[in-house]
Amino acid sequence: MAVSGLADGPGLVAPAPLTTFADAALSGLRRLSGSSTLPANGALLLGERARLMGLARRGAVSANGSCRLLPVADGHVALNLPRDDDWDLVTALVQEPVEDWDGLAALVRSWRRDALVERGRLLGLAIAPDREPPIVTAPCRVEPLGDGGSRRGRPPLVVDLSSLWAGPLAGALLADAGARVVKVESRGRPDGARGGDPRFFALMNGGKESRLFDFRDEADLQRLRTLVGEADIVIEASRPRALAQLGIDARAQARRGATWLSITAHGRDGEAGDAIGFGDDAAVAGGLAARMRQAWGVTIFAGDAIADPLTGILAALAGWASWTSGGGRLVSLAMADVVAFGCGFGLDDPEAWRALTMVDDAPLYPMRSA
Repeated sequence: MAVSGLADGPGLVAPAPLTTFADAALSGLRRLSGSSTLPANGALLLGERARLMGLARRGAVSANGSCRLLPVADGHVALNLPRDDDWDLVTALVQEPVEDWDGLAALVRSWRRDALVERGRLLGLAIAPDREPPIVTAPCRVEPLGDGGSRRGRPPLVVDLSSLWAGPLAGALLADAGARVVKVESRGRPDGARGGDPRFFALMNGGKESRLFDFRDEADLQRLRTLVGEADIVIEASRPRALAQLGIDARAQARRGATWLSITAHGRDGEAGDAIGFGDDAAVAGGLAARMRQAWGVTIFAGDAIADPLTGILAALAGWASWTSGGGRLVSLAMADVVAFGCGFGLDDPEAWRALTMVDDAPLYPMRSA
């Protein structure tokens, strides 16, 4: 509630069972792993960054200030501009010079929602439509590709290729569950979270080994490929083509028995696979702003980039569940779909609560095949 509501109004409850979904997923991970060092509950993780950094509710502006809900001719879009060079693309987006958010808001009012989103994604901007939660029957998609061999007699080796929040949180939770986690960064382009609050970066990555590779050096790339080839679980949050350019094939790794956790904003396939996104805009694409509007009559954000921690918790559960049952899977987690699924969690399917919290059923529900 501290980060949901108008800046000058009271804190508002998000009318979606996302905290219960987070609690259930973390409970499943705790039961599967038998770990006593995992956090007490998932709901606390959803507000972890906001508490650490003292963020507050700002209505149609995200808690961290980088994303805004902008009115357009037929609704709203969420536009996230967290990178310094994003503003260079805004002029190309609206085809007129833009100096600030107020000027941008005035220019996009005449645009149709879907046309603006399509154009923004082609330019490489994190932009999403404000829409009703889409119907999502499972929180992730799974491709069984390997033979599902027996579980090894040691903790899993996790190679974390991700950055920012969702993937690093998954790696941190897997480390708490007992895995050996190696964080991989590019010397030329390290984790963007290093440029933010150092306390948050340490919170996400402090319990991991760290390796730096020069992605322009073939010898370093070969060492990276060898490390990935030894992993039981791989976490990545890149567009599929990025890793292909490094000579790393997700499906080939799954076929040899690894569990590959692919975290994207909107999915791996087709045009969605080329669309970028972050926690706040992905949550809007998942229908959370629409739920807030239905409940409170205003179009505002709920939580702090909530798609990130929610996806991170689920990814950790999916990764551990797959590893305990033999691996050999490509697990695709689209942050927008995770939020959409969470918006309806348990409301139409009472068994969803039981499936995520029971020991025997925990691997089955989030690992439902595509």
